Amino acid sequence: MRYDYISQFFISLSIWWGFLLIFQRLNNRYPQNNTWKKDILLTLIQSIVILLILFPILCYFVKSS
Repeated sequence: MRYDYISQFFISLSIWWGFLLIFQRLNNRYPQNNTWKKDILLTLIQSIVILLILFPILCYFVKSS
């Protein structure tokens, strides 16, 4: 695996993580207050799962074009 794909993976991970964290904090603010620790961990796991499913598919299409 080349280093540029690894850097793309981490950039994608941080973008997805930030997007999901913002959405999680805004969506679950009421009626209960979730902790930052729980939201950060949950959105990190969601981001990793999304990228493990989508990243190989995207790399295939980018490499073939």
